[in-house]
Amino acid sequence: MSRSRILYTVNRMDVGGSQTHLLQVLRLIDRSRFEPMLCCLTGRGALLDAARETGATVISAGFGKLKTPASLPSVLRLTAFMRRQRLDIVHNYLLRANVVGTLAARAARVPLVLTSKRGCHHRRGLELVGARYSNWLADCVTTNAEAVRDFVHVDERCPLDKMVVIPSGIDTDRFAPLPADDYKARLGLPPGPVVGIVTRMRVRKGVEEFLRAIAVVRQQRPDVRAVVVGEVEREPVLEALIEELGLGDHLHLIGRRSDMPEVLSAFDVFVLSSHDEGMSNAILEAMAMRRPVVATDVGGTGEVVQHGRSGYLVAAKDPAPLAAAIARVLADPSAAAALGACGREIVVNQFSARAMVRRMEDLYTHLLPARRAGQQARVPLQAAR
Repeated sequence: MSRSRILYTVNRMDVGGSQTHLLQVLRLIDRSRFEPMLCCLTGRGALLDAARETGATVISAGFGKLKTPASLPSVLRLTAFMRRQRLDIVHNYLLRANVVGTLAARAARVPLVLTSKRGCHHRRGLELVGARYSNWLADCVTTNAEAVRDFVHVDERCPLDKMVVIPSGIDTDRFAPLPADDYKARLGLPPGPVVGIVTRMRVRKGVEEFLRAIAVVRQQRPDVRAVVVGEVEREPVLEALIEELGLGDHLHLIGRRSDMPEVLSAFDVFVLSSHDEGMSNAILEAMAMRRPVVATDVGGTGEVVQHGRSGYLVAAKDPAPLAAAIARVLADPSAAAALGACGREIVVNQFSARAMVRRMEDLYTHLLPARRAGQQARVPLQAAR
């Protein structure tokens, strides 16, 4: 039986949840049944080499700004590429690729076209028009959480029976508890409790609320250290807050890391302080490492974190409950260990990368025969509410 040729499109391959998800798909998709390719519209991003290392074909569409006249030839080139490759499936990720990839795939008469939604982001103006139009053109819209599906249904008016929830998944072999070692010292940290977040956005990911919460916790535990992993820099607004809170010697911005299992092993508490979220890969990775979690109850986070069993859920944009939950975890190490053990079990049983990719393969296999026959593709019944 011939393999189905599938092209994934994304605007950039920067370090982020959607891009990490795509790497998992490219690594794990069944090569005996599918031939995967990746189109990075801009040809930019730190994860492009990692994508090539999966063995998948990686191309660039040469896009600049979507609203410029130069974007039209790029769309036409992408359409021509899709025709030449005789693709069976195009699956698009994030707003820009959802619009461009879906338009090109329809023009190229690709049988099965999908868009992907991975967050609860309110769109306005042309962005909202583009989101709704790409949903309408697609045969199916995949989401990574029930909360994202419900949001897209209301905000973008996408029918529920057109959407399928495929929860995020992570590599539970790589993200697994490590042998005992002084992982704090490896990061240059002194002994004492460490509370950390992983993010690349200061505002939407609630970095300021996290820092304010740490300042409150330090009133009880002056030895606590805060670690921020990711591309967050000490720009003027953040620097002023750090000085105001007196965190200069107790905050460590360690940048982007490739050794995340070791980094997470240094954390006593993992925090997700986001204002909005789809389903966070970072929180799944932390839970897989048996880290107790304190998270804002936004998006699909409540579908992962079981309040009181694997961590604690608190209201967003409010440092007070965040601080109280962090202090609660730090106050009882044995209870914290039990939270972490439960988190590991949840991720292994429900959110592994292999299970996620198998669900995607099953979806493609379910939808593709009808589309090849020129019939309307019906999403699996369980996808409907």
